[in-house]
Order: sequence, then C-alpha cells, then structure tokens
Amino acid sequence: MKKPLIFALLLTCCTQMWSNNIRYTKNDSIIISEKLSLLSKKQNKETSTLLLEAAKLFLGTPYVGGTLDKQKEEKLTINARELDCTTLVETSLAMAMTASEKKKDFRSFCNNLQKIRYRGGECKGYDSRLHYYSWWVADGKKKDIMHELYGKAFSGKQRFDLSFMSNNPDKYMQLSGDSMLTASIARHEKPFREKEVAYLPKNILNNSKKSLPIRNGDILALVTTIKGLDVTHMGIAVWVKGKLHMLHASSKEKKVILDKVSLYDYLAPRKSCPGVRVARVK
Repeated sequence: MKKPLIFALLLTCCTQMWSNNIRYTKNDSIIISEKLSLLSKKQNKETSTLLLEAAKLFLGTPYVGGTLDKQKEEKLTINARELDCTTLVETSLAMAMTASEKKKDFRSFCNNLQKIRYRGGECKGYDSRLHYYSWWVADGKKKDIMHELYGKAFSGKQRFDLSFMSNNPDKYMQLSGDSMLTASIARHEKPFREKEVAYLPKNILNNSKKSLPIRNGDILALVTTIKGLDVTHMGIAVWVKGKLHMLHASSKEKKVILDKVSLYDYLAPRKSCPGVRVARVK
C-alpha cells in the first residue's frame, strides 16, 4: 500500500512543479489543444510545412507586444490569445514540433516551446531567454531544430554588435536597476559582437520562386542597421502567385496577417532594413 501512495505523491509533486514553472490561462491551453488537434490531421507533413500550417491557424489573432515581459519573474509564458512577431513564430514552431512527434497534448507543446525559447532548452531566469534572433537561431542549430541558410544569393553581409540590451537596461523592466542581470546579458552578448552573417539583399526579393532559395514555411528575420541589434522583425515565408509574402504578427494591422503586399514591396520603403536572414526548420 505504501508504494502506490508514494508514487501518487511523487506524481502530484512533479505535476505541481511543472505547472508552477509556466504561466498561462485556461483559455490558452484550450486554444493550443484545439489547434494541435487540427494540426494533428496533417502530422505526416514536413515540420516546415507544419510550421506554416500552424501559423495560419492564428490568422486574425490580435497583435500585442511584450506579452513575455509583463511580470518580472521569468516563467515559460504561453499567451495564445495575443501574439507579437516572435511569439507567433515560437508558438507555431512548438506546435509543429509537437505535431511531428505525433502528439497533441498541451504539456508536450509546453516542453517544445521551452526547448525553443531558452538557452539549452532550460528556463533559468530572464537571462536564459534567447532575446536576440542570433542567439535564438544559433541555439536552435545546436539543438538540431533549425539551420540558417547561406549561399551565393546571400550576398549581403551584416556585421553586427549585439549590445542593445546591456546598453539600454532602462528599456527593460527586468534589467532596470539590476546591474548583475545586465552584466549577465552582456556576457551572453559578447560572443556575438563583431560577428558577420550573410543575408538576402532586399532588392532581389522580387525574383521568381525558382531563383530564390526560400520555401514556404521558412523563417524570415528582417536585418536592421540599428546599432546594437541584429534584426527587428520575424515572420514566415509564403509564396502567393509567384511572389514572396510574409505571414506575421503585424503591429500596423494589430493582428496576425498574411501580408497583402509582397515582401519586396513591404521592405522597399524601410531604409533601416537592407534584407532578410532565412532559417529553415529541420
């Protein structure tokens, strides 16, 4: 009689530990579970295809920035009711990974989301979150989740100096007044200083699908010339009638959209964005 009782207590304890490390509402778990159920019908497709299919399920979802930073204590935060550009990509990717594992339960989704969002897949405080895209894609490569595309077409060269967060701690609630946490962020930024990466110049994004090395479901990151940053926006590639478009959480439209204008036309007036980096899910 003692062994089953001990096992039950351990199981309860583990469940509480798991739930105490995440932040979500009942509606969030319902939304994710319902969408995973829909996505599971397409689980035999490639993960990149599932990523796009998952993102489409969020079309029309309200755009709200900074949903991960409403509270100081860092927890795995799930907000499926409101999305920004990063959480749209992360949430969709976690759903795609869960579906490719032939699972559709909320807990498996949470495990995948934590794997994507945090350095080494472990939530160990604010400085363990992969705040910069360059951190995110490099860590994703280590975990064999994705890889960044290179090649002849990627003729643009970006030499960035990740330092924006440590140089502007007052812009972040968690860093403001916390010199130790800011110093930790700076230590993680250091290996990515004076780093050069290749990108697709925006002037070629009007080329045909055959001549561009981008597929449906690739992750797009908009390069920036803003000092201390690497990219300013993320989305997912979608080809529409021979033109490359972006599915993204739009701050202008205040919701998740498949942009009506091509990516070429979207970027043309944006002087601080010379092109796009591209990552592909494995």
